[in-house]
Amino acid sequence: MGDSYVIAIDFGTAYSGYAFNITTSEEESNPRLKSWGAEQGVDTPKTSTCILFDQNEDFLKFGHEAKNTYTKMKGQEAKKHYFFEGFKMALYGRDLNKNLKIKAENDKEMTALKVFSESLRFLNDDALKTINANTAGTKFTPANFTWVLTVPAIWNESAKTFVREAATQAGIVTEGDEKKLVIALEPEAASVWCKKLPSDGFITQNHISVSLDQTPGTQYIIVDCGGGTIDITVHEVLEGGALKELHKASGNDIAGQTVERKFKEFLKEIFCDGVWDEYEENYPSEVQKIMYDFISVKHVDEDFEIQCTDNLGQIIEKKEDLETYFESGRGASWDEGTIIISREKLRSLYDESLQGIIESLKEILKENWNIGYILIVGGFAESKILRQRINEQLSEEFKILCPVRPQEVILKGAVEVGKNP
Repeated sequence: MGDSYVIAIDFGTAYSGYAFNITTSEEESNPRLKSWGAEQGVDTPKTSTCILFDQNEDFLKFGHEAKNTYTKMKGQEAKKHYFFEGFKMALYGRDLNKNLKIKAENDKEMTALKVFSESLRFLNDDALKTINANTAGTKFTPANFTWVLTVPAIWNESAKTFVREAATQAGIVTEGDEKKLVIALEPEAASVWCKKLPSDGFITQNHISVSLDQTPGTQYIIVDCGGGTIDITVHEVLEGGALKELHKASGNDIAGQTVERKFKEFLKEIFCDGVWDEYEENYPSEVQKIMYDFISVKHVDEDFEIQCTDNLGQIIEKKEDLETYFESGRGASWDEGTIIISREKLRSLYDESLQGIIESLKEILKENWNIGYILIVGGFAESKILRQRINEQLSEEFKILCPVRPQEVILKGAVEVGKNP
């Protein structure tokens, strides 16, 4: 089987997914992505990075299904299980070893290596299942593929070694076959895909006349806005379309999930006196639903409405009159069963994260390069508020580009890296 059989896994802080290519090297083709979330009534290129184990530390579920199963569990049952979410950040800035333990939602501990390798095993198995269901007569195994795993560029070497070890334990590669596993940096993968996009491949169409790989000498900044980290790198297009790195990645860990954390803090602030804590403890699946809704509208720049559930209403009424919680004018109002969070309040939840991105960009722009474009990619780049803020601050001097479906470009670029490392 040809060298261009590739499976790329983007194992993100908030969301994970995979893309693959099963055409021969002579054929030009777009990478194919699995679509997730049909059972939850959504259609996304990634699933939640969550994993659930039983009380014996045996794997049960990954992704949206893990989250839904866990949130439906009642107190004692939930306490027996191990549920991990957002655990990729446990590798950020730490020296890692095989015995490192990480905490589940209920504070029980498990080795990080097991949590990561079981997550990768699920994605490996699911990718092969998807591919084999679409290729009559040909049965693919892991050995038929070059595997690409993407990692944040600001990760240190021990984190990359750890991911390689987890991939080996997951059965993605075997001893002696390590060359079949390529570790690709997320901004590089995104850059590889974006540089070949035509002008209509970007949300803003008026800034680019030919694809970047047709313009040797062009220098651009790539800002990879993920759930956990922001990676910023500077690339130059060389003759023939290859890339040269002018500035090694810098960045921080205040990304998309910071906004979600601040939203939750704000709800706690409105429903004080332990109201929100009680609601979260007794009705976790309802809280999960509110968070799902928030994540999906996080990308729009308008007021956000939350339907007040009967359960939340009952907890509030035990304390005091519902409307008193909205009298302080903190950016939330009440309207016949609906909690309305103002657009201004929503924008303020982004302040810390966006300030960090702008400051990091301005620091890099002090260098003596000839930057033509700033390219924004990653799931957080789907946010209109984020794109507007970067435009307001920097569009007078630089052309700001964001690809259509920015959440997918790392996966698609990773497949290209696998085809031609």
